[in-house]
Amino acid sequence: MNKSILLVLLLVVLNSLVWITLIPIWHFPDEQAHFGQVAFIAEKGRNPQNDELDLTEEIYTSEQLLGTARDKFGNNKFTFHPEYRIEYTNSLMGKYEASIAALTKLDAKNIFIRLEASRYPPLYYIPASIIYKLFYAQDLFTRVFAVRFWSLLLFLANIYFIYKIGHLILGKNNLLVIALTCLVGFQPMMVFSNVGVNSDALGNFLFTIFLYLSLKIIIGGLKTRQLLFLILITVFCLYTKPQFIVTLPLLVLILLLKFCLFRSPDSPLESPLQDKPFGHIMDAAKHFVIIGGLITFFYLLYRLNIGPFSLISRFINILDFQSLIKFTWEYTLPHTYKEVMPWYWGIYDWLGVTYPRIVHRIINWVVLFSGVGFGVWIIKIIKERAFKEKKVQAIFFLIFSHLIFFLGISFYDWLSWYSQKYPLGVQGRYFFPLISSHMVILLLGWESLFPDKWSLKELGIKILGIFMVMLNFFALHTVARTYYDISTCQNFLWQASQYKPWFFKGAWLVILGFIYFMTIIVFLIEYIRYPYEKKSQRN
Repeated sequence: MNKSILLVLLLVVLNSLVWITLIPIWHFPDEQAHFGQVAFIAEKGRNPQNDELDLTEEIYTSEQLLGTARDKFGNNKFTFHPEYRIEYTNSLMGKYEASIAALTKLDAKNIFIRLEASRYPPLYYIPASIIYKLFYAQDLFTRVFAVRFWSLLLFLANIYFIYKIGHLILGKNNLLVIALTCLVGFQPMMVFSNVGVNSDALGNFLFTIFLYLSLKIIIGGLKTRQLLFLILITVFCLYTKPQFIVTLPLLVLILLLKFCLFRSPDSPLESPLQDKPFGHIMDAAKHFVIIGGLITFFYLLYRLNIGPFSLISRFINILDFQSLIKFTWEYTLPHTYKEVMPWYWGIYDWLGVTYPRIVHRIINWVVLFSGVGFGVWIIKIIKERAFKEKKVQAIFFLIFSHLIFFLGISFYDWLSWYSQKYPLGVQGRYFFPLISSHMVILLLGWESLFPDKWSLKELGIKILGIFMVMLNFFALHTVARTYYDISTCQNFLWQASQYKPWFFKGAWLVILGFIYFMTIIVFLIEYIRYPYEKKSQRN
C-alpha cells in the first residue's frame, strides 16, 4: 500500500469526523430509531418484540426538546422545513443541553415509553450496545457520538475493501485505484449515511466484502476456503438487512461463471487435488457437494420461512404481474429519475435540504458523459472479443449485480405498496451497497472519453477525483449553513459546539478543522502530481 492511498484513508477518517461533528444529534438518517434499538439491547440484552415499547424516556425527551420528535405521519419540525432551526445560545452549551445530560443520572434511560426503535437483526447493534455500556455513565451525547465512531470504523473498513476492489479490477493503474477510492470515500451522501448510528454502515460493508470475494473468485479461482467465506458473508448479509436476499442469485451467478460459462478446459477448478489421479473429478465432486449443501441449506430456510426468506414466500404468494408492471411504469421509473437519483448525491436535514439545481445539473452531465464513455468501452470490448478476459467478466458481474439489486429493491417497494397501500419510499442511499460498482462504471466511462494525447486521459481522471472532493466540501458547507449561523466564526463555533460531547466543542473543533484542511491541501498536491500508468487495466 503506497503513501498516497494511506493519505486518502487518513483524509477519509478526518472527513468523516468533520461530518460527525457538524451533523446534530438525531439528524443522520433515522438515527434516533437505530440508537433506540442500541439502547434497548444494552438494557434488555435482546431485540424488542411485537408491540413492546422500545424507545427510552431519555431519547424521546431529547427529541421533544430538539424538535425531532415525529408525529403519527412521521414528520417533525425539520421535515420539509429547511428554514427551521432550534434556538441557540451565545455559548458552547445549548439551551437544553444540561437538562438532557442530567437525564443520565435518572431512570429515564431504562424506562421505555414509546414505539419508535428500529427492529433490524442485531449484528450491527450488539457491538454498538457494548460501546453504549462502556459509556453508560456518560451523558446521552457522549453515548451517541461513541456509537457514531463504531459506524465510522465500519465505513473506513468499507472504503479499504473498495480500494482492494479497485486493485483487483484496475490494479495496473494506481491513479485509477486512488481515484476510485476518492469517488466512494468522499461521495457526500455515502459519508452522511454511513457515519451516523445506522445499520447501513454494517450492511454496506458486508456487501462490499461479498463483492470483493466474488470478484476474487471470478478473476482468480474458486477455492474452498474462499467459497466458504463467501457463504458466511452471505449469511451475515441476509441477517443484517432484508434486501440482501439478492446475494442468493448473485451467488448462483458466480458458481455458474466458474463451473459452466467461463471455465477453461486447461485450467479447471484450482485445487491441490488436481495433481492427483482423478484429481479433477474429485475436485469437482467436492465443490458440487459444497454447492449442494448450500442449496439444501437455503431451501430449508425458505421452507421454514425464516428471517428474510419470508419475503420470498410473501412475494410468491401475492404476485400480481400486471400490477407489478403498472406500478413499475407509473411509479418506480419516474420516482427513480426524479427523486432517487438526486437523493443519491445528497439530501439532508430530514429530507429538506439538497444542492442548488446548478450542482445537480453538473452531476447529471458528468454521469451522462460517463455513461456515453462506458458505452464506448463496451463497444471496444465487443470489437476486441474480450469477453473471456477475467477482469471484463468481473466488470459485467458488477453490472449484473446492480441490475439484480435494483430489481430486488423495486419488487420490495411494490410488495409494500400492494400489501399496505403505500410504497416503501426508496431513497438513493438504499443503493450504496453497490456504490463500488457505480463508481467503477463511472470511472471507466469517464476515462474512455479522453485520448492519451497531451496527457488528457490523466488530466480527466484527476479532475474527476478532485470534483468529488470538492462536492464533498460543498456538501459540508451546505450542511453547516443549514444548521448554524456561519456569518461569523464566533457564532459558528458557539452553535456547532452545542449538544455535543466535550471533545467536539470549542478549541477541539478548531484543531480538527485545521488538521482537516491541511490534510486536504497535502492530498490534492500529491494527487495532482501522481503519475498515470498507460497500461490496460484489463490485463
